[in-house]
This record gives sequence, C-alpha cells and structure tokens, in this order.
Amino acid sequence: MPSGGFVHAYYISTLLQVLEPAGISRKQLLHGTGIAETDAQATLNLSASQLDTACTNALSLSKDSQLGLKFGSQISIASQGIFGYALMTSATIGDALNLLVRYNRVILPSIGVQLERHEDQLELWVKAAHLPQDLQRFYTEVLYAAVINSGGILLGRQTAIINLQLAYASSKNLAQYHAIFGPEVRFNAPRSAMFFDYASLNSAISTSNPIARDIFKRECDRLISRDVSGGMVSERVQQILLQTGSEFPTSAKVAQLLHMSESTLQRHLTKEGNRFQSLLDQVRYRLAGEYLKGTNLPVSEIACLLGFSDAANFRRSFRRWSGTTPSEVRQAATSTAHQAWPR
Repeated sequence: MPSGGFVHAYYISTLLQVLEPAGISRKQLLHGTGIAETDAQATLNLSASQLDTACTNALSLSKDSQLGLKFGSQISIASQGIFGYALMTSATIGDALNLLVRYNRVILPSIGVQLERHEDQLELWVKAAHLPQDLQRFYTEVLYAAVINSGGILLGRQTAIINLQLAYASSKNLAQYHAIFGPEVRFNAPRSAMFFDYASLNSAISTSNPIARDIFKRECDRLISRDVSGGMVSERVQQILLQTGSEFPTSAKVAQLLHMSESTLQRHLTKEGNRFQSLLDQVRYRLAGEYLKGTNLPVSEIACLLGFSDAANFRRSFRRWSGTTPSEVRQAATSTAHQAWPR
C-alpha cells in the first residue's frame, strides 16, 4: 500500500517535471536536504524540514512566484497514496474536507489546515505563520490548486467554491489564478482561505465506500502515529494527545516525548500562535464530537473518557468551545450534515 514516502517521491518527481523547462536537476532540487541524488526515488520519505528545503530550492532556482500554482495543478487525488484513497471513499465532500484537515500532515507536513464554520459558508484556511513568507505562499497555493485539480471527485467545481482569499499582494499576472480558481480571487485578505457553500458539502462522492474508507483511515492514523518528528510543533503535540486516550499527558510529559524541555515546547507553541491548553481543548472537542455523533455513549461516560471530573464540567467546557451543548450536537447529527459541522 502506498505510504507517506510514496507521496513525497511523487512530489519530487512532479516538481522536477514542472521545473524541467528551467533546466533544474534533481541534485539541485535536493541540495541541502541530506538526501543523495542516487537515493531510491520509490522509497523517498522526506521530513518536514527536508521538504521545506527542497521547495525553497525550487523557488530560489526557478524565480517563479507562481510555482505553487503550477505544481499544485499537477497533483491529483489518485497520487496521494492511502490519504487519497481515504478521500475518494468518503461519503460526502464535507467528510473528505474533514479528512483533509485531519491528515494534511501526511502530504504537507509543514503547514496546518483548519475548517471554520460561518453562517452561510465553510472556510478552509492554512496555518503556516512559522514559515518564511515565500514558502507560506508556495504551500498555500499548492494546497488550494491541488484541491481544485481534484474537484471532479471532491468539489463539484461549479458550485462548491464561493471565493478564494489570499493574505498577500496581487501578482502582476492574474491569468493563472483566474484559470484555476475563477474570477473570485481577493488579495491582501486577513488570511489565506478558501470558502465553500454548505449545499455542495452534502454532495455524495461517487466512489464512496464506507468499509474501504475505515480501512484507509486507520492506515492514515498509523502513518501519522509513526511520524511525530515532522511538521509544526503544535501539530505534533495534537497527534500525541490524540493517541493517549483519556489519560492526557501534561505539557512537561509531551515535551519529554518530543525530546525538548517544557520551556522550549512553550516557546515553539507561542511562535506558532498556540498554547498547550488550547491544543488540549481542541483535541477534547474533536474527540467529543466523534463520541457524540458516532456513538450512543451517555454524556457522563464521554466526560469521563475526555478526562473531566463530571458531566457538568464537560457540558460547560463544550459550550465554551462550540457555543452549543452536547445534546444539541447529538440531535443535529441525526438530522442534516449541515447542522453537524463544527464551529
């Protein structure tokens, strides 16, 4: 079964194809990564820092500010290994986007991806403030162009996207942006985000297969659990918390697992705009949603599983996280998928 290494090997191969007109070699692309030109392409598995170095090399050598658009437009869902299979076998477009958020680190380990619900649209935005500006832009455009390129399966291109907003100045040549994303592209936005209408999120995916999806989802979980060394520190912290069950470790213990001091961990999280407690709350909220929507467990048992002393404390925290109650989320899960999306 294809793994993260398969995906990275595909990325390097595809990026070299995009760079071919500029005469950039594999040796030049991998310079400074610690990977030899002769290393087997089929088993190539880059860490976050190695992938960052390769992409930085590509930007520097090509001097092409729209390289991310060109590269992302060549990435298809079928090329993403287990992660791609999990997306293709999802029930709806909304389910697939949830998986994109959960497993984005398998394919683009240096960035975070988050969904935020608004009254009439869903926002998909990229977290990459710790990266140099040119690399932030590159990864953002790779992701959004790749999503569009896979639109035949995931998006229903004509109805899913409301608009695209980018947190940087407009390029002189907008033809590539309009060719990929259509006319609704706004620059100098507060943050880079892609917006979807709720009706399209409920659209069924033709290749949906619940049994296969569960298998591929478990494989994605295993891939992530084997790789706690790459990506943003906040993402690595969340993965550790997700793997521990109800016995959530302290920040000191997490720092030990990441082979750093607690003060260094806090410094990294602050730089990425996060705090340990907020990450723990995000994990608890995610798990609470899964328990409420996917099981018939009483709220008191869910509270215990999430490490709360009693159900009342859990209810108060859940309302603070989501603006609603556990019982309302459980009721919504039985009605429309629109109502079940987290804030």
